[in-house]
Amino acid sequence: MALKGLKQKLTALLNEHIEVYRCLVVLCLMALFAFIASCTKAPPKLYTNYKTSMIRFLDSDQSTIKSQEDMEPEITVPLKVGFAFAPSLDYGQGFPEKERMNLMQEIASQFKEYKFVESIELIPSLYLEEGGGFSNLDTLKQLFDIDVIMLLSYDQSQFQDTGAWSITYWTIIGAYIVKGEKNDTHTLMDAALFHIPSRKMLFRASGTNHIKNSATPINLSEQAREDSLSGFRQASSDLTQNLQAKLYNFRKAIRSSAGKFKLKLKPGYELEPLTETEEKETD
Repeated sequence: MALKGLKQKLTALLNEHIEVYRCLVVLCLMALFAFIASCTKAPPKLYTNYKTSMIRFLDSDQSTIKSQEDMEPEITVPLKVGFAFAPSLDYGQGFPEKERMNLMQEIASQFKEYKFVESIELIPSLYLEEGGGFSNLDTLKQLFDIDVIMLLSYDQSQFQDTGAWSITYWTIIGAYIVKGEKNDTHTLMDAALFHIPSRKMLFRASGTNHIKNSATPINLSEQAREDSLSGFRQASSDLTQNLQAKLYNFRKAIRSSAGKFKLKLKPGYELEPLTETEEKETD
């Protein structure tokens, strides 16, 4: 009986050691898999993409554009300027209409500083049709009484990648507190000023932004939305800064006789002469 009891105790002790050994093996394998994943991980996958295309919007009017390629733009100053976003297929989910209007107001404030601008119209997105082209812009010219229009567009891509810390997702707590999801948000904002009658682009500027962040799998969508909006705002800020130099050069082109377009002055309006500094810069 004593030998039988001793045998049972030894068997139980051996089973306990086997369980401990199994747990250690599992933990080692998990650590090994995490290490391998960090060394040979797959490329980040596209999470979301929000895009408006100026080219796609204007492409439908290629025949009209070609027929007016040789037309010299006749710019009537002071200008009546419109601002609008090229149509998007995400119906405002990426860059909300409120944020679009805020950006247009910020850019419009820069135009208001110049005497060659007579009036400004902020045009809501619903007035532009997908593929509407210059035919659509001709309609806006009549509706809003504008001479030129600044078309804005954007392209934002978000990429998501799972880091080595994702091994902790095997535990319930890890999925809530460990930020193992890596997010990359790339944003481009572009603005181009078009003379509607001649179909000519007068100037353009762009702004960019790149955000790197991380999130838990539980709040991945929420963090991605925050990064998206932040990316749009920071790229918009970069765009407005870059526009300042373009506007300054356009102002010089309008006031210089060596411009790439013909000027028509409205009754009672006179161009201010270039300063000595501006004349030197023009030369």
